[in-house]
Amino acid sequence: MTDFFRFPHTPHLAWLGENPLRNDKLLSPSEAKSLLHSKVLVEEKLDGANIGFSTDPSGHISVQNRGQYLSEPFSGQFQKLSAWLAPKAENIAAMAADHLILFGEWCAARHSVGYDALQDWFLLFDVYDRKAGKFWSSRRRNNLADLLDIYVVPELYKGKITLAELFDNFLKKSSAYSSTELLEGVVIRRESEDWLLSRAKLVRSDFSQNINQHWSRRKIEWNQLAGQEVITHSRLEKSRDQVEVLRQNAVEQGIKDLMKTPDAPTGPGSGTRA
Repeated sequence: MTDFFRFPHTPHLAWLGENPLRNDKLLSPSEAKSLLHSKVLVEEKLDGANIGFSTDPSGHISVQNRGQYLSEPFSGQFQKLSAWLAPKAENIAAMAADHLILFGEWCAARHSVGYDALQDWFLLFDVYDRKAGKFWSSRRRNNLADLLDIYVVPELYKGKITLAELFDNFLKKSSAYSSTELLEGVVIRRESEDWLLSRAKLVRSDFSQNINQHWSRRKIEWNQLAGQEVITHSRLEKSRDQVEVLRQNAVEQGIKDLMKTPDAPTGPGSGTRA
């Protein structure tokens, strides 16, 4: 399965910017009501580059960003990607097999929001299953992240919530990864036990107004990791035996619960995310 799958745009739950919304989707009132009708998961929307990891026909890792694959040597905001990927590539390839794409935010370079306490440069937010044509639920995603020893985006809330409560409780909240800046926004996910059913984003109005001042026009500013040495060394201490056991389990057991395609009803769309 090598056809390129581009991560689709995430619709806005509501548009808070002063200028008209361009090149993006806004949920209708009925769609917004449907999303918030039942329990949802609210996660921080990080301000970085959307990248995806999958495997090519030879079993090697492919890295995609927007509508293209990235080639080594990585440059610009992806300069740190080779070093990050080196100790993880074998495990990711084993887990992704031929049908999963692991999408996440690459936050090494500052875009608009600066981070001084990141858990890692890459934060997983979605797993797309090519065989099913759907995204995994956060439960399955988080289990996979645990096996791969990678972080997921911060969870902020789980339960029923209104649009007004989202405004009041989260859009003035500091980022989980910054001591000085507000978060960019939030992503709201509605899920079944195994699958993502729908999702939307809610972005701060001042962030929406500032996106025209594109970060790529200035010199790269690097974000910072929290406890960088501790994180780096602890990750690299995973033994070769552990890596081999993880790889064999993935191949021989088909990753059991994680990799199997459950017989679950499909929700009203798989949702999108920017």
